[in-house]
Amino acid sequence: MMTASGSTKFKATDALDSRPHIFGRTVTSTFRKMFSFRHQPPGNLRTGLIPPVVFLALLVNVPKLLKLRFYLKQERKKRPADDVHILFYSDNLDETNGIANNLRNVIPYMRAHNMKAFLAGSAFNTRPCGVVENSYCILLPRLFSMEQLGYANSELAIPRIGPVLRLLKRYPVDLIELETPSPGAWLVCFCAKVAGIKVFSHYRTDVPTYTRTLVKAKWMYYFVLWLMKTFYGMTKPVVSPCKDYADILTSQLKVPKNQVQILPRGLPLEKFSPDLRGKGVWEQFNGTAASAQAERKVRFSFIGRISKEKNLEFLNSVWKKFAAKHNDVELMYVGYGWYLEEIKKFFEGDSSVHFAGEQGGDTLASLYADSDFFLFPSVTDTFGNVVVEAMATGTPALVSDYGGPHDIVMDNDAGHILPIEENAWLDALEESRRLYLEEPEAYQKMRETAYERTRKYTMQSSTRAQFEYFRKLKKEAYGL
Repeated sequence: MMTASGSTKFKATDALDSRPHIFGRTVTSTFRKMFSFRHQPPGNLRTGLIPPVVFLALLVNVPKLLKLRFYLKQERKKRPADDVHILFYSDNLDETNGIANNLRNVIPYMRAHNMKAFLAGSAFNTRPCGVVENSYCILLPRLFSMEQLGYANSELAIPRIGPVLRLLKRYPVDLIELETPSPGAWLVCFCAKVAGIKVFSHYRTDVPTYTRTLVKAKWMYYFVLWLMKTFYGMTKPVVSPCKDYADILTSQLKVPKNQVQILPRGLPLEKFSPDLRGKGVWEQFNGTAASAQAERKVRFSFIGRISKEKNLEFLNSVWKKFAAKHNDVELMYVGYGWYLEEIKKFFEGDSSVHFAGEQGGDTLASLYADSDFFLFPSVTDTFGNVVVEAMATGTPALVSDYGGPHDIVMDNDAGHILPIEENAWLDALEESRRLYLEEPEAYQKMRETAYERTRKYTMQSSTRAQFEYFRKLKKEAYGL
């Protein structure tokens, strides 16, 4: 079990988080309350506060980092070369997103199978202090935080370094994998280098494309691109989940080809099954009685973070035109995000669209399984956890031809891989509807193929491959 450094007891009436509870996350320990700057609203110029805060936090802690460097070097000598301790760090763990969900599944699996893995990030601004959730996920106290520009309900944060140093002494690590190029990751990177810890990164987020999509100021795109080149230049090697983004790392971000490593990702596939189909969960959210089979419509779904960078404006436009031609189709949005209210307003009075909100557990898995087709037009996802989850319940997926999702679908036997062009998606929706209604045997075959395609994304195969690579990195970094 992992406990927070300098923990303190809170009263039962104390609110550890003013947000609604996030499914599957339970506070098991708390940090003492510490000073932090007041949470800031978004702003181009306000981001200029971040570099001085990062460097000041680094300079203040240099003596302690050098002391930690000596301590870790001695600890490393006591352990076998193949005994790898790794820390995964991501600023956005205290939100609902694909990165946080994936890491919160992977790290417990690693730890349950005797892999020395730790997970840390920054506590969201709604918390009065840092916490540990589920005895393994450390959400560090914040020093500074501000709303992320163009991305509501997400933030840029800088953690307090003191608790990190105490935790690293208690739980020595050999490697630190940085999941996002955020302010906290920059600080952790600098501190790790002073402390003599090998640091590398994982290209999980297409930040330049996000910036171009969400931020109006054009100069911000070029500024962010320069920052990304610098960050990934400092945190080599860089792990990519698919070939498309491996190519982007070498061509756009100038990471040497021999410093890019493609590694598989794994998901808890046992949570998702075709057997969950037809249990009446879909009907709980579309206002239809479970027994009304004669009126059953062809079901499409989008499940994930409800944000513009998922290309949902495009999906909304396509669906509006498609649904206008048919009264036997419906679309279910499952999830939460800052763009949700705009979508509800766009589809106001449209009986073909339903909203299930944020779900988890068997309800979420059943909504995947009850879908006849899964729609995911995003062009910014480096992998696509939700695509694997949908297909693991036997649901074929319609995805864009850019990024990680099309590597999962592979070809039209498990769904459709499409350019971001309205006519192409309209034709694919028409074909999907026709297949479901007129060729049930062919549709069932597509479901079986979709399910089989996900079997390579097991936790066992992905974590084994990752730790083999981590052992190699440790040996190269420390000459063992």
